[in-house]
Amino acid sequence: MREKEASTTLYLCRHGETDFPLDRIYCDEREDPPLNATGRCQAKALAEGLAGERLEKIYASPVGRTWETAEYLARVSGCSVEAVPALVERRFGVWEGLTFAEIQRDDPRGYAAWKADQAGYAPEGGETAYALAERVGPVMTALIEAHPGGRIAVVSHVGPLRVFLAEALGMPLERYRWLTLDYASASRLDVGERQKNLRYLNRLFY
Repeated sequence: MREKEASTTLYLCRHGETDFPLDRIYCDEREDPPLNATGRCQAKALAEGLAGERLEKIYASPVGRTWETAEYLARVSGCSVEAVPALVERRFGVWEGLTFAEIQRDDPRGYAAWKADQAGYAPEGGETAYALAERVGPVMTALIEAHPGGRIAVVSHVGPLRVFLAEALGMPLERYRWLTLDYASASRLDVGERQKNLRYLNRLFY
């Protein structure tokens, strides 16, 4: 009979919805939008959906929308939340705060290069998806190693979660956008010494 491998269970959670315009790039250094009414309902539903999972720790990007989402999880689970700066969203440098129409108008070559290679291109001061993976990967490995056989929640943004999942599943990183992660979704990944098992992706509780 095959012996079941012990694993650490990760619940990878995206923050809830905000009122930030969908056609603009976040600039968390200047703007830190809170969850809106819908986002708060989503975060509450996420917390209640994971209530029976026996979490032992919650880690979160330190910006407002992720921290607020994590606090809903903490209230329901009784776990503490720890800020992890490396879990912040992908940096877009000089494009941050701009709409996509403004980028296309003011930097047409850069915009075309980005549309052609969304994983490998970065504007001035920004990060490629590969650089984002290099930032997020070691931190996630450290969190897993800190909780052998345990269960933890990681509350972050669509970019960091996508690239981590893509690499964990052995997907080419240029296909990271194939992974759909909706607001306040949870994805469960069991990580053992020899294998990783995706138990579910983009589960919604609302």
